[in-house]
Amino acid sequence: MQNNTIKRRVSRKRKFIELIERVANIRIYRNLPRGIDISQDISMSFPWYSIDVVFDVGSNVGQSAKYFLNCFSNAKIYCFEPVRDTFVQLQKNTEKINRIQPIQIALGSYNGKGDMVIRGQITRGLSFLLDRSKDSQRREGIQTEVVNVMTLDQLCKDRKISQISYLKIDAEGGDLEVLEGGKSMLNAQRIDFVEVEAGMYVKNKDHVPFEILKDFLESRGYLLYGIYEQWYESKREPILRRTNPVYVSSHIIEMNTRQSG
Repeated sequence: MQNNTIKRRVSRKRKFIELIERVANIRIYRNLPRGIDISQDISMSFPWYSIDVVFDVGSNVGQSAKYFLNCFSNAKIYCFEPVRDTFVQLQKNTEKINRIQPIQIALGSYNGKGDMVIRGQITRGLSFLLDRSKDSQRREGIQTEVVNVMTLDQLCKDRKISQISYLKIDAEGGDLEVLEGGKSMLNAQRIDFVEVEAGMYVKNKDHVPFEILKDFLESRGYLLYGIYEQWYESKREPILRRTNPVYVSSHIIEMNTRQSG
C-alpha cells in the first residue's frame, strides 16, 4: 500500500515537471548533464579528489580565474596573461585575492621573446602568439607586442611546482605549443586535468584541430573526460566550430578505481 502511494506521488511530480517544461520551454534536471559545469562533473566523478593548483593560460582579465576561485575553494590559481594592457586590468581585478597569482608571461614551446598579435577589445581575449616557424604570419599592418615566452616545464621548475591539478589553455590557436612546452610534466602525469580549445570544423583555421590535440594527449596517457562550451559557426551555417575538451590523466583514473573498489 505504501509503495503504491509513493509511486502515485512520483508520477504526479513527474507530470507537474513535464507541464512546467512544456509551458516554459525549458528542461529541468536533478543534476546537470556532463559537459556544462566542470567543477560539478569532477566532484561527481571523483568525490575524493581536490583541485589544489590551477594554471589559467590565457587568463585575459580574470573571467575564468574568478570562476575557478568560486568552484575550487582550496586552489591556488596562476593566471598567465602576456599582453601589457590586459595584464594591468587582470592585476586590478584580482589584486585583493590572495589565491590568485597573475604572471605576465606567454606559455609556449620555447623560452625567450615572442611577438603577440593584438586584436579586438582586451576583454574578448583574441590576441595570439605568432608561430616563429611561419614567417608568412608577419604581415604588414598588424599590431604586435613583444612578450616574454616560457615553457610550462621551465616555469614549473623555476617555481618548484611539482603537480598541477587543472591546466586550462585558451591560447587562440597556440594550445599545442603550450602542450609542447609541458611535455615533461605531461609524460610524468604531473598534470591531472587538461582543458584545451579545439577546432571541430575543417574551415576553422584559428584553432588546433581536435584530432591533433587528442592524439598528442592520448599518446601521453590522457583520456577524454568531457566536451564543454560548444560554439557554432553561424546561424546560417550551424556547424560545430570549436569546443573545450577536457582530458584526465590515466593516473587519476587508476586512483579513482582504487578509491571506488
